[in-house]
Amino acid sequence: MRTLPDSRSRSRLWLAASLVALLALLALVAAACGDDGDAGTPEAPAEPAALDTGAAEPSDSTEAPEPETAAAPDEPEPAEPSDSTEAPEPETAAAPDEPEPAEVQEPAAPTGDPVRIGILFSNSGPAGVFGPPTANISELIEEDINAAGGINGRPVETFLADDATDPAVGRQAMEQLIDSDNVDVVLGTHSSATRQAAKPLAEDANVLYIYAALYEGGECSPVMFNTGEVPSQQLAPVIPWMMEQTGGQTWFLLGNDYVWPRRSFELARQYIEAAGGEVVGEEYVPLGTQDFSSVAQIIAGSGADLIFPALVGGDAIAFETQAVDFGIGQDAIPRLANIYEENVLGAMGPAVTEGMRVTLGYFKEVDSALNNAFVSRYFERFGADAAPHMTFSSHIYDAALLYAAAANAAGTTDTAAVAAAMEGLSMTTPTGDITITGSRHLAQPIYVAEIQADGSQSIVQAFTSVEPDETCAPA
Repeated sequence: MRTLPDSRSRSRLWLAASLVALLALLALVAAACGDDGDAGTPEAPAEPAALDTGAAEPSDSTEAPEPETAAAPDEPEPAEPSDSTEAPEPETAAAPDEPEPAEVQEPAAPTGDPVRIGILFSNSGPAGVFGPPTANISELIEEDINAAGGINGRPVETFLADDATDPAVGRQAMEQLIDSDNVDVVLGTHSSATRQAAKPLAEDANVLYIYAALYEGGECSPVMFNTGEVPSQQLAPVIPWMMEQTGGQTWFLLGNDYVWPRRSFELARQYIEAAGGEVVGEEYVPLGTQDFSSVAQIIAGSGADLIFPALVGGDAIAFETQAVDFGIGQDAIPRLANIYEENVLGAMGPAVTEGMRVTLGYFKEVDSALNNAFVSRYFERFGADAAPHMTFSSHIYDAALLYAAAANAAGTTDTAAVAAAMEGLSMTTPTGDITITGSRHLAQPIYVAEIQADGSQSIVQAFTSVEPDETCAPA
């Protein structure tokens, strides 16, 4: 707070004297004009400006003010200044006090019967290496949704079922989730063969089924959404990039003998040929294959510049470790893999994996504040040696959050109502920005990682919000 340089009484005397002098001067000017009929009534003198509490004393000049600055005749005189000798603080005059921030209310703790979330996953068999991080993530799903208030005020509870990487076992596991565990929704991360065996059960029971594993595309059902990567996302943008990076033109395709690799290779061939490349060999082996000697010899004689392996879990580990002995390891023929996640790569070892490129919808190295915090929390919770959080566990986590958001928006767990609320749903998760499209698939980021000499993953290319080339109009 500052005080004025002169008292208020002296300011009033100066103001009165100035007004008297100004009126006298204008009267003389009017008299000098005579009875000019066009002159009209002279304008009123200019009103004095409001007092500036920091202004200097007025000068002795007797010049009349410019006509255009004269105030209108009926303008009211300024209000009489108060008797206070202190000027108001400029800051308080400039803006009103800001309101106190509203207190953030914590969500109420969920109560009542739980919403039951089934997770159908591979915890044994060739794809069993994917199981442990998914089981860990199921605990975080419960914690995070319940911490946010649950679903329609009810807590969530997860139920796990293992398909053993076998579609017949997968069908039995789906029966258990639906009939025994009485789940409201099934989240699946398993093979396409298990999906084909399990889907009819979900349709018959009218249970929502969110398939969250990468797959070949083409799935459409009234009870299904598909949130994993499809070939138009994993391969269409990445195959030309790989050819440009390596200079390779000829490809060998090696996969397990079921629907996902076969359909993926049909599309990969199209993308390779469109980029000016050529497929020089294509082979399939049964799930569970551990001896790749004959296949390795075929690849060695094919003249391939690049290998695209679509092998699952233990089969991938067996092939890559044996390939080195046949002179077709990564150092001889570069790989572009679309299912080699960190747990599989770790089992192969860095001497085998260095230089491989892998295309997936998530790596724990995604550099965002949200993901960095999530990964730190994951390892703090489950230990530094825990099976790393990777694309399959990431998609299960995202699927759970999407389901919770849709069920809360719908105000119910009714399958049709939740399905309607899911369409067009967008959110930001540790994966990145994701949106459910009209095809009931997910627009999502696609990343390419290169494996380093120490076995770590380094993201070398990212494609943001890649739309799936899928259509779906369920009846």
